[in-house]
Amino acid sequence: MIVAAHNEEEVIRDKVDNCLALDFGPAASEIFIVSDGSLDKTNTILESVAGQSDRLRVITYHPRVGKANALNVAAAQAQGEVLVFSDANVMIGTNSSRHLLSPFADPEVGVVCGRVLVKARGDKEVAGESLYMQYEAMVQHAEALLYSMVGVDGAYFAMRSHLFTPLSAGTILDDFVLSMQAPANGLRIVYEPEAEAMEEVVPSAENEFKRKARIVAGAYQFLANFLRGSQSFPFKLWFAFVSHKILRWLAPFLLLALFVANVSLIRNSGYGMLFVGQGVFYLLAVLGFLVKSWRTKYIVYVPYYFCIVNIAALCGFIRFFCLKQGPLWEKVGRQ
Repeated sequence: MIVAAHNEEEVIRDKVDNCLALDFGPAASEIFIVSDGSLDKTNTILESVAGQSDRLRVITYHPRVGKANALNVAAAQAQGEVLVFSDANVMIGTNSSRHLLSPFADPEVGVVCGRVLVKARGDKEVAGESLYMQYEAMVQHAEALLYSMVGVDGAYFAMRSHLFTPLSAGTILDDFVLSMQAPANGLRIVYEPEAEAMEEVVPSAENEFKRKARIVAGAYQFLANFLRGSQSFPFKLWFAFVSHKILRWLAPFLLLALFVANVSLIRNSGYGMLFVGQGVFYLLAVLGFLVKSWRTKYIVYVPYYFCIVNIAALCGFIRFFCLKQGPLWEKVGRQ
């Protein structure tokens, strides 16, 4: 098991205890906690628990290099046939790891994605990300039934160790790059709903804006590298790849084209009502932006969140195109 951490003093002790309590069944296990240039008390806490188990490997270093480097360092030392990745603030169910490992009994499975539930802290806003993740989980499950998922939830997933390819220093979206090694090698990515974990976050669309912009910038980076490289995917994966990922990354441009087309057709029968519908939707999003207290109402928060993540996607494209997105990740703030 590999956990990359940076300035996680609030949760790192709980994460270590959580990892040591996991039931991997008959499989031997080792746990790597890698602190990537932490400047808070993370390293001090890790040093205090380092001798808690002979299965625990604590690695700390300075300066901060990025999550890709942290994963490379741990993977290079790992002995297992399967690598399990988890974020520091994600708490895993005791028996969850057994469920996460079980699909590997099928030799055609290369990566397994767990089910990460989002728990909102506080009631200032509706947890839009939780709604999104419920929808995402349905799509992922359907993809796995059809053939293979496209990418994973990086908060909790596992892969066969022989598929791990060291990540380049500039990699932005490490989980997507790693997981897509499976279909590139003729293996599947599957979803295991019984492998549950919990992530507690402060619901904030502003935080999601930062995260989504980084994710989309990394997605474009992956796509550019893929098109330049020699890897290929099975034909049956392309439908899911285009419909689930590429069209989603292009959604801001498609929404803009839809709005312009609607304006040009506004005098035609029926299109006026569509224009009014779009106007109301975007007006509710603006109200959500201007009046924070209204974000507790789904009728306001859903349009607001939808617009925030699509503007973030546009920002992510601009960051990628202008080479403004670095590999260092920024964790969602806690209160």
